[in-house]
Amino acid sequence: MSLAAPRVPLLFERLPELATLPMVPLAHVPTPVERAPSLSSPGAEVWMKRDDLVSPLYGGNKVRRYEFVLADVIARGSRHIVTTGGLASTQVTATALFARLLSLELTAVMFDQPVTRFAKQALLTNAAAGARLLHGGGYARTAAVTWREQRRPDRYLILPGAPTPLANIGYVDAMLELDAQVRRGELPRPDHIVLPTGSSGTLAALALGAAWLGWDTEIIGVRITDPIACNRLTVRLVLDATRRWLEARSPTYRSARRRAPRFALHGGALGPGYGEPTPEAVAAMDDVHRLTGAPGEVTYSAKALVGLRQLVRSGRARGNILLWSTLSATRPRPPDDARARVPRELAWVLDAHEVA
Repeated sequence: MSLAAPRVPLLFERLPELATLPMVPLAHVPTPVERAPSLSSPGAEVWMKRDDLVSPLYGGNKVRRYEFVLADVIARGSRHIVTTGGLASTQVTATALFARLLSLELTAVMFDQPVTRFAKQALLTNAAAGARLLHGGGYARTAAVTWREQRRPDRYLILPGAPTPLANIGYVDAMLELDAQVRRGELPRPDHIVLPTGSSGTLAALALGAAWLGWDTEIIGVRITDPIACNRLTVRLVLDATRRWLEARSPTYRSARRRAPRFALHGGALGPGYGEPTPEAVAAMDDVHRLTGAPGEVTYSAKALVGLRQLVRSGRARGNILLWSTLSATRPRPPDDARARVPRELAWVLDAHEVA
């Protein structure tokens, strides 16, 4: 597997002051947009933005973000990344696969979440990619182990969700890509964009991008974690940090006329908590499979679909609605010896009862 073809991001064309930022071409863009008639209803036409196809190595919403983050790792002379995530974390998998592609090392500290079939496959994939996997257990111990690991020399810390401004600009660029698709007539301008959200970097960046374009589009995040970790304040903090980062580096952006960003959170699909299956999410996994061609999972993609349906059914979302697909449809199959590479402290996951 090789890197994507070199390109100049649309963001660099609009904000030439950013053109000196290091970037590693990982994303195969533009990703397609397509109608989703099975999700539509009278008064609500649903489309999909297929970021699940953004890379043949591993898709989803980390790829655009990592074009800048992993380039920063290399530019700083670091060779070893430290990150953390749940047992089914797509961030850990994306980091493991793209770190291997770029000959970087990874230590990932894993916190517990309900064990699913998806989590088992993710663990095997991470181990096969050569990641050093540590079991954090609960949140407090996971934080402590992560802090210990990232303090070592030549380590580069990527926080859960990678919600930093440097990562978020990948999705400001994605909004410019979507604008070009709208202008080409590939889809109508969305009245709402719906996506799953936890650390909220993608949500905040899409809201910033839409405001910069002058769109009145509302970005709705289907919350997949507890309100204490994902709420209007946390989203606003990420959004404002990214806006200030852009203003500090680009007089062009600083002087541009922009609307106020429009975003909302929908908590009706969460259920008992992060990674916890709900009957609606379990049923929606098959729908994700039909829509993307890849099995769904209950933490993000299925709950986003449940949330979208709730929004449409209640009349909260009407008109043209874009579901931004953030779960990879391309997933490498773990080799036969992957199980032997899983560390002993995490081997129990492979034999645990699957809740979904």
